Amino acid sequence: MPIIATAGHVDHGKSTLVQALTGTDPDRWAEEKERGLTIDLGFAWTTINGTTVGFVDVPGHERFIKNMLAGVGAVDCALLVIAADSGWMPQTEEHASVLHLLDTPRGVIALTRSDLVDAETIELATLEILEEVEGTVMSDWPIVSVSSVTGDGLEELRDHLADQIGTDRVLDEPVRMWIDRSFSIRGAGLVVTGSLARGSIAIGDEVEVLPDGIMARVRGLHRHDEPVDCVNAGERAAVNLVTDGSPIIGRGHLLAAPSSVGTTQRFTATMQPARSFAEIPKRGAFHLHLGTADVNVTIRRIGETDGFIIDTDTKVPATMGDRFILRDSGRRSVVGGGRILDPHAVLRPTASDIDALAGVLDADPATRGDALLTLRAITETERLIVDSDGGTAADGVIAGPYTISPAEATRIAAEIQTIVSAYHADYPLRPGIGSGELATQLGIHEVIVAAIVKADAAFIMNEGAVARAEFTHTVSDQDERTWDVVREQLETSFAVPRLSAIDVPPELLHAILRRGDLVQVGDDLAFTKLQMGKIVETARSLPPGFTVADFRDSLSMSRRQAVPTLEWLDRTGVTIRSGDGRIAR
Repeated sequence: MPIIATAGHVDHGKSTLVQALTGTDPDRWAEEKERGLTIDLGFAWTTINGTTVGFVDVPGHERFIKNMLAGVGAVDCALLVIAADSGWMPQTEEHASVLHLLDTPRGVIALTRSDLVDAETIELATLEILEEVEGTVMSDWPIVSVSSVTGDGLEELRDHLADQIGTDRVLDEPVRMWIDRSFSIRGAGLVVTGSLARGSIAIGDEVEVLPDGIMARVRGLHRHDEPVDCVNAGERAAVNLVTDGSPIIGRGHLLAAPSSVGTTQRFTATMQPARSFAEIPKRGAFHLHLGTADVNVTIRRIGETDGFIIDTDTKVPATMGDRFILRDSGRRSVVGGGRILDPHAVLRPTASDIDALAGVLDADPATRGDALLTLRAITETERLIVDSDGGTAADGVIAGPYTISPAEATRIAAEIQTIVSAYHADYPLRPGIGSGELATQLGIHEVIVAAIVKADAAFIMNEGAVARAEFTHTVSDQDERTWDVVREQLETSFAVPRLSAIDVPPELLHAILRRGDLVQVGDDLAFTKLQMGKIVETARSLPPGFTVADFRDSLSMSRRQAVPTLEWLDRTGVTIRSGDGRIAR
């Protein structure tokens, strides 16, 4: 069911025209009927040329502009209403600015109250309208003179509306519906209403209500006050939700497929001023209208571009490309509108960043994903998919939960090359720098280091460390001879010196320890491989329940050596300690 939203100045006959077209009075509240003006959104439906069409009747009074903004975000077509006896008025201008800034795709302009004026006045009013809409999305919308009282022009208006609502919606996208009303029904519970902007929803579906991340199940659906099993994009829906507890859900919340939309409090956007402003004001009491949400924001322009960083006082659901309206409550006027570029703003986007993102807003999801990744350099893959509305980066390097842009991967690889080369120069006998230490120096996650090293043929993982592919750390013949001399001295008895006092260069000592010719059993104690064999053999030859003293005396070593050696034997499973004694396995 296509949705048509009315727009126009207060008391220009919007609700009366909707009633004439549908036979239903869209004013729901007694106060609206008493005051003769629409305060909140009203809804009605009818059949036009065989197609069921829904109407969202929005208030025209300046005081209720936020309600108007809540009603025009997910419509197929707009019906801009202008009274022939009044002409273009302040709220006409504001509503027309909103329709233009939201890039409303199709619409019709109804020149109402034609029965109150003569043909010349209608002609003059039409010329005024053509002048006012020049250069806007409304410039080619048909203008129809109509009277809700006499019925003149209603059929022509229906024909034009039928022509404007012929485009089908895509149904295989994740569901998205901004909630504009919520209430409780005895025996059913929570019911929310809205216009499905995309996708479809069916009884039994699991949905997420944002920005709070409330999970819910669809228990029932109504369309045109009739129960249905499924509602599709472009249709009005009343959705009966089942949730845990009693969460507060209402206007400003978004019903969406689980994990398909993220939330943010800071994003970059491109904005254009409303027609009555030369530029977006630098200061003001700004309100952001996104879908049916209305939140306080602060804005900061990025250089001399059309790009802005926008901070919201509460979280809002946001996806790249979403349209919004900016209103200043102090000026009591819409001051601009725009589209979200990056739902999670980087700290200092440049003018070229803004241009790059703005250039892909209407591209396919993969292209949007590539653009976001280029800007962010490194991002969580799931966030990239959600923020770009389903896009993944074709050329990105996947590292665990992260995706890295090709440019950033190249930059990191160059840094790794520099760090690793310096490490090889300082420690020529070590296999390379540990990946954890390398990640710390680079300030990135270790899985990112591992992914870049794996993807770059210039590096290898050597004994759990990162090294240049051509690097070798073989001990030289001279170093081997030096070690042979020291080893023979160590193996004359078990009264070995402290590890720090063994007379070999530090790098050679590390190499010997790594290859197992010297086994470190304590912080400052090590034995040769031959000695360790004798130590294990001795422990296994002692009777069950042997003590530290028994072990010490059997090997003629000091207690300083015996205690850490036995603890090492316990850790490696050679012995089992029981009280003050030990048993060899």
